[in-house]
Amino acid sequence: MANIQLTVLISGIYILVLILILLVDLKQRRISNAIALPATLLALTAGWIAGRESFLLAVLGAIAGFLFFYLLYWAGNKFYGRGALGFGDVKLAMLLGAMLGLQYVWPALVIGLLLAGLTGIFLLATGRAGLRTSLPYGVFLAGAGIIVLVWSSI
Repeated sequence: MANIQLTVLISGIYILVLILILLVDLKQRRISNAIALPATLLALTAGWIAGRESFLLAVLGAIAGFLFFYLLYWAGNKFYGRGALGFGDVKLAMLLGAMLGLQYVWPALVIGLLLAGLTGIFLLATGRAGLRTSLPYGVFLAGAGIIVLVWSSI
């Protein structure tokens, strides 16, 4: 019973951190290192405390999230110019990997891509945005992380 309560507490802390990141990115269009980096350390520490397998999944998830989004960051800058994707989004993907582990980071990243894509299509179709309009991508990644945290807890 205590293990379930600890898991719920940790998930709640993760959700609060992601809500904070979402709100800051929505308002300032940036993902703060002061939030993302300590939260990543916290998630890796929680994995360490939970045991060897959890720690390994958290580390591998963080690496996978970082590398995948670094590749998108690099490709975006190369083909679309600087600012196509911010480096904060790369750090957020790393954080999601540390929080969710290797088994759940991929669904979160895919859901984030889908949420951003569908939002972009909707904004274009309704005339509320143009092809040069930028969206704060961290909002969609953080939202996807919350969705996967809740979904994986059910």
